Amino acid sequence: FNIKCRYSGLTPQCVVLVATVRALKTHGGGPAVKPGQPLDPVYKQENLELLGAGCCNMQHHVRNALKFGVNVVVAVNKF
Repeated sequence: FNIKCRYSGLTPQCVVLVATVRALKTHGGGPAVKPGQPLDPVYKQENLELLGAGCCNMQHHVRNALKFGVNVVVAVNKF
């Protein structure tokens, strides 16, 4: 945690990991989101397979954060 805290001397008590359903689906193998183009229907409909595959990526980030010895809070935004 020396990225943001090395000068302040503060010690973080937790990591807040924020993800969106769309990002989880993207990391789960969903089609690329391209600016200016319509959003693929897979992102507008329930797709638990893509979502579950994307959670593997999020779990990796959680494991990395836990290596610092602090609690991890996961917030999932749906829009």
